[in-house]
Amino acid sequence: MNARATLALLAAAFLSAGCASFSDINPGDSAQSVADRVGKPVTVWKNSDGSELWQYPRGYYAVQCFMITLGPDQRVKEVHQARGEPYFSMVERGMSRDDVFRLLGRPRETWYFPARDEEVWVWRYHDISYMFFNVLFDRTKGTVRTSQRLQEILFLDGNFSR
Repeated sequence: MNARATLALLAAAFLSAGCASFSDINPGDSAQSVADRVGKPVTVWKNSDGSELWQYPRGYYAVQCFMITLGPDQRVKEVHQARGEPYFSMVERGMSRDDVFRLLGRPRETWYFPARDEEVWVWRYHDISYMFFNVLFDRTKGTVRTSQRLQEILFLDGNFSR
């Protein structure tokens, strides 16, 4: 192996060793240590009791969203990944947009269907294959009508008329 390739491998190993993951965050860690390790959250929800929920969408097309709950003492209480069945199953008819946003994080896409007065929020996630989780809102009321899970289907040959 030449010197340039060796240097590149060492640099990659050094950089990856310095990158913290969400599995490195534990209950009791300070808010500052979290921000130092994984950066500033995309969204922060402040609660009336002084606690906070920090959201970190991750991955191509944001297939993961890590949620960190901080107590009023600015210490980690919980860390979880919200893009999965345990959290999708909590979405119920009548929930508000804010309730869904707090639960799952920012949707990847939002669609509007005027004839149905319906707004659809879409999250892409990975289970066994790539999937979409959709929440359908009554646009006027701003509440959940229903939700659905769809498997992503790719037509690799470019023939979309099957």
